[in-house]
Amino acid sequence: MKPAEVKQHVIDTLGKILVDKSLIQEKEDAMLSELVLDEEDFANFFTELQADFDIVLPRQIKSDISHLPEHSRYSQLTLQGLVDLILVQMKNRKAH
Repeated sequence: MKPAEVKQHVIDTLGKILVDKSLIQEKEDAMLSELVLDEEDFANFFTELQADFDIVLPRQIKSDISHLPEHSRYSQLTLQGLVDLILVQMKNRKAH
């Protein structure tokens, strides 16, 4: 799967969850911390992405993003950063 396809799938998956889609429509480098998602929304989002891409995202990343603490090293993760992470996980899966 090409990076553009992965990105579109991530955006489409977010679109199913978000009430206000303007952030992902207007801002390519939107940070996940800017999305108005609660912990359950993030859990559903990650579960769907993992199933769709047959990957396992690192637990620490999922936990830090879903709780979105101010001090989290992942609080500045952008949608593109998430796409890059998915691509790395897909590549690692194929290597094993």
